[in-house]
Amino acid sequence: MTVTYPYALSVFADLLKIASVVWDVQRNDELSGSGDGRVWQAELAPPLWTGTVTLADMYNAEAKQIAARIRKLHGAQEALFLYDPLSKYPQADPDGTVLGASAVKVAAVGGNFDALSLKGLPANYVLTVGDKIQIAYGSNPTRYAFFEVSETVAANGSGVTAIFSVFPFVPAGIAAELTVTLTRPACKCIIIPGSSNPGTASGPITSGLTFKVIQKK
Repeated sequence: MTVTYPYALSVFADLLKIASVVWDVQRNDELSGSGDGRVWQAELAPPLWTGTVTLADMYNAEAKQIAARIRKLHGAQEALFLYDPLSKYPQADPDGTVLGASAVKVAAVGGNFDALSLKGLPANYVLTVGDKIQIAYGSNPTRYAFFEVSETVAANGSGVTAIFSVFPFVPAGIAAELTVTLTRPACKCIIIPGSSNPGTASGPITSGLTFKVIQKK
């Protein structure tokens, strides 16, 4: 079977036995200030999601397979999908049972491009601050936006939410009727060059396999 990119979740992310993770953003700002404490900030480029992943000790064969998949990405040349392991499902629905097979879509984009409204949710479904959202948009190539819910909101009886804030800003290509992923929402990433460590083998066990990723838009 031919290797395809970006790596699907089943090919990489679902195989990881994560011991620790740091999931954050890299801001791309220029700052200046004055002696009286005033600070001016200019956003030179949108922030990018980053992840620092350390895997649990595992048998050598498992570690070799993970390391091989990382090498097959050819450094930063190819991409993968990775979800925040702390945000695989909305907090109010920790195993995704309530959401089930609901066909969630964008209902509207806020006027300042920093908010969304969703539809197709179960009645009264709750999204909580910190939940993650993935939305695919565009074509040739398809792009993937990865958002964080910035304020708790509940759908009404028809499964539609009010406009709620998200981070970061919503790209111009996102519009009503696009499909929304709330179950294992993933960020399209690349491995940061030089950040991958295949781990150290001792007897049958490999420990210390780590890598860092950054969002690829």
